[in-house]
Amino acid sequence: MTELLAVGDLHLGRSPAALHPDLQHRRAELGPEATWARCVALAIEQDVDAVLLAGDVVERSRDLLVAYGDLKRGVERLEAASIPVLAVAGNHDTLVLPRLADEIPGLELLGAGGRWQERSVGELSILGWSFPRTHVRQNPLDTMPTPDRPKQTIGLLHCDVDQADSPYAPVTSAGLKSAGLAAWLLGHIHQPSRLEVAQPIGYLGSVTALRASDTGPRGPWRVSFKHQKLSAVHQALAPLRFDSVDIDVSQLEAPNQLGEAILAAARGHIAELRDSNFLPDVVGLRLVLTGRCTFETDLPATIDDLLSNARPWQEGPIHVFVQKISIETHPALDLQRLARQEDPCGLLARRLLILNDLAHPEHETLIAQARPALAAVAGQKEFRHLDPPLDDHQIRLWLRDAGRIALNQLLDQKRSAK
Repeated sequence: MTELLAVGDLHLGRSPAALHPDLQHRRAELGPEATWARCVALAIEQDVDAVLLAGDVVERSRDLLVAYGDLKRGVERLEAASIPVLAVAGNHDTLVLPRLADEIPGLELLGAGGRWQERSVGELSILGWSFPRTHVRQNPLDTMPTPDRPKQTIGLLHCDVDQADSPYAPVTSAGLKSAGLAAWLLGHIHQPSRLEVAQPIGYLGSVTALRASDTGPRGPWRVSFKHQKLSAVHQALAPLRFDSVDIDVSQLEAPNQLGEAILAAARGHIAELRDSNFLPDVVGLRLVLTGRCTFETDLPATIDDLLSNARPWQEGPIHVFVQKISIETHPALDLQRLARQEDPCGLLARRLLILNDLAHPEHETLIAQARPALAAVAGQKEFRHLDPPLDDHQIRLWLRDAGRIALNQLLDQKRSAK
């Protein structure tokens, strides 16, 4: 069996953004350097055969001395454990990573100068390509050699998938798949792909949250090759993560109940995280208020009041803070009353009632009529990394939300016209 630890965009030298002011003094223990140290410790603990770095290891090309100490320390620990470190350069570290590889004996750069290079690790081969300059508009797959053992070869590449006009090594998902390799482990996009499949092809994602929008679990991937089968498992070991949490405010009767609802949602979310193999040190919550709200006009002032002096708090071993609260609620609507009206508002209300009633004879008709239009939107390249499931339930939710927004806008127009 061959075991690897694959590390996505590290960005050594970059400080984590959007931390609460009371947590700024902990930036060093929550950023990329601390996450890299955890990756090293995990690789040694799991006795992997190699550590792979998929580019953008360093934030900026002038950060040689910024990244040198932490990267060298980690590589030397891995080298002492007989674990090689193989890396490719990305668009952020095109110039500096080759210099670091020259200075750190245990760090091996693959594909220097934009020339594909192969390296054997156990039963596998790692085929890598590095950025020769900051902007590359040619598809690196055009010059890729055919490996001798494609089913035992992993491609390591920093690139932009399905963006033909990208200056960051544009490739196509079809081209990656048709290469026939056991896997493609990619850098560049910070949102990790779904790699728990038979032939993993996608982004490793940033190993830690570099900005508040980097929501969800963060960390490297453990890649195993056993009995001619390859598998990838996410190791969410980052000390900092941001999570988006929905709060349905439909049952709240007054603005002063929002604080307690936020605490309940936070406690519930942290309780779910405690079932994970790795616990973050700090969690920043990006809360989204949903549902029908009887005090919607009071929400902005209520949120400002709650956040103005909010402080982090502790749930077990995890420090928690609210980073942002977004409003996606709808005013409380009496759909039954509105449905009796013979106007556009009444028509929309009747459609919303049908969507809410799964047994209604027209329910499936509405879903079927909407599917082609929504499929066309979901297939656009802007949404390629979201991979939304286009099932009946999701279509119903999209139609319901769009219908409520349209109905509220119509009602606002009628009120302003009076």
